Amino acid sequence: MNAVFVDTSAIVALFDRSDERHAEAKALMEIVRRNRLKLILTDYIFDECLTTALANTGHEIAVKVGEFILNSSVTSIIWLDEPLKMKAWDYFKRYSDKRYSFTDCTSFLLMKEKKLNYFFAFDEDFTKAGFMDFSKRFR
Repeated sequence: MNAVFVDTSAIVALFDRSDERHAEAKALMEIVRRNRLKLILTDYIFDECLTTALANTGHEIAVKVGEFILNSSVTSIIWLDEPLKMKAWDYFKRYSDKRYSFTDCTSFLLMKEKKLNYFFAFDEDFTKAGFMDFSKRFR
């Protein structure tokens, strides 16, 4: 395993000092760095990170989040194409018993497509969708 999918909850917690999981996010980021893992995210996650950081912490931190995602050697953005978005729409409709966001659906399908079995997130939906928390493997 050299790549891990990263979700909004982890990135925002990393930058938002008032987030209850800030310290945990920082500790987990050290695991990422020590093991030279690549954090994979989508353009939808990038959008969510900026929007959430702006709402929770303000413009300055949102810019720091964006700079980290766009310029860090640890992160890599995958830009979603129309076929994957349409598959995600079908997935979203099919799982009416779950509270998955559309962005979650795009993430799950991309993870399956790219064979990314591990995630870095504080969102239990990834586990419900059958993926594994990367930190369990390295703690």
